[in-house]
Amino acid sequence: MLAALAGFGMLGIFHKVADHPGCRPKMIALSLLGCGGILTLFYTLLFEPKGLHFPREAWAIGALGGAFSGLALLLFQTGLRYGKISTSWLIINLSMSVPISLSIFLFGEKPNVAKGLGVVLVFAAILMMWWDKKIDLESSGTDLAEAGSANKSRWLPLMLLAFFCNGLGASSQKLLVEAGAGDYTWQFYVALYWSGFMLMSLLSFRHEGWPNGRELATGMVMAVSSVAGNVALTLALAYHVPGSIAFPVGNGGSLTLVVLAGVLFFHEKVHRVGIAGIVCGIGAILVLLLA
Repeated sequence: MLAALAGFGMLGIFHKVADHPGCRPKMIALSLLGCGGILTLFYTLLFEPKGLHFPREAWAIGALGGAFSGLALLLFQTGLRYGKISTSWLIINLSMSVPISLSIFLFGEKPNVAKGLGVVLVFAAILMMWWDKKIDLESSGTDLAEAGSANKSRWLPLMLLAFFCNGLGASSQKLLVEAGAGDYTWQFYVALYWSGFMLMSLLSFRHEGWPNGRELATGMVMAVSSVAGNVALTLALAYHVPGSIAFPVGNGGSLTLVVLAGVLFFHEKVHRVGIAGIVCGIGAILVLLLA
């Protein structure tokens, strides 16, 4: 769980590093997924006793998870151009409410009042993040009703789409374990990263060519962080850590690292309502963890 927290924390910080004029969102997603695919493929071939022999369930679930994860990466990196990492990363991490809900309703994990409260706090935090963005626009002299093609109509829809796609992608980890294929973690991630890479290739090569040096280097660091976090989280699930605990710690625990980096290193200004949203989001994570 600590390895998952550290991996996802570094991934969030480097998402902000990738928010640079020399980095295109599609190329960042392509580089991350491609490097992740190479890392998982080499490890599986060299160190996994089962190699690339794995059941159809692992391939199918991994391919589906890769498609959703690739779309989430693209949507998030694009939306980050219109918002702040401290608030955007909160929304993407709160997408753990999707696999938590599926763990309760689809896989029969026992629900309780605390888990319900946690999910309510998730959506309250998202509302506060939208309000923080509204204050940003108004303080810069941009009226929310007239912003039109400016930031106001872009950040929240992109982040909400990334929220649901990332949540569905993360749910594939729980689905893998429930399908009895938890012993094929590395093989699952081979399918996930390569299917995401192929999807991004179809969306990118025709119009944008190949990644440049900055995009490739940034994507490589992000891939290492992503692989470490995802594999550690799935192994925790395989060791029978409940999904309602694993997802808050692994995905949500990285939030503090990313928020601190946004404020201290990237000098992002967070308004009072944004701070309240971050506190509410952290509260949601803690409530779900304690539940």
